[in-house]
Amino acid sequence: MERRAKLYPLAPGVTCIDDAGDSVCYVVCGSERAAVIDTVNGMEDLHAVVREITDLPLVVINTHGHCDHVWGNTFFDEAYIHPDDIALHNHHFAMRKDTMLDQAEQYGATREEMQAFIDAQPCPLKPICEGEIIDLGGRSLEVIRITGHTQGSIALLDRTAGFLYSGDAINGQIWLQLPESAKLTTYLDSLNALDAYRPYFTELHTGHNVEGVPAAYIDEMKAAISRIIETRGAGDEDFAWFGGTAKRHFMRENTWVLYTPDKL
Repeated sequence: MERRAKLYPLAPGVTCIDDAGDSVCYVVCGSERAAVIDTVNGMEDLHAVVREITDLPLVVINTHGHCDHVWGNTFFDEAYIHPDDIALHNHHFAMRKDTMLDQAEQYGATREEMQAFIDAQPCPLKPICEGEIIDLGGRSLEVIRITGHTQGSIALLDRTAGFLYSGDAINGQIWLQLPESAKLTTYLDSLNALDAYRPYFTELHTGHNVEGVPAAYIDEMKAAISRIIETRGAGDEDFAWFGGTAKRHFMRENTWVLYTPDKL
């Protein structure tokens, strides 16, 4: 298979792995352990890629249950995820069986490699909940729940780097139109709850971009969600995505909120 992963050092002990531009994950190293935050698409051996970065014992954490963040779990012994996203994780792993062999060329894979991808099984899951601290040795990650994109979405606060790894919970193009997404009022409550943590991070590192986003982007998102709620989406356009039609609220270029009226 063609090499998909590109490695980008972000800060001392922090590396972003870009999986062919589809999604990203992070390796955060302490003195005793390293955290793998999300596992991207599972098209190449992520464990082997991580071993190019560190030989420390690993703890794998999924920010949520969607396929482009958990399918690489298959290369690890176990992974942590919020209990409210376990069923979603299982559903998305079952979707691998629907992947057709004739998509191999699209991914730069042989038919044998694609068959191995289809047949791969997830690793065992362990629950992780808001407020838990993952001690990596001289560095820790704090679990913060951000219910919105999914019911069990979490972020991980790295006070050492001043980063909040938010997965898809806060993103430039936030998806809140999914069946598993929460009401917009619930999402806004989650964003407001982040105020208590704002002194401890300066950048967001999301699930689909190598570059960090200033923490002040949270205020833009809160303002956008508040406006949608207050106006009931007046003026927002219909937007066709691969799962149907949603409303799209523009914030600025390449930045928007997708939602459906039932989320208001």
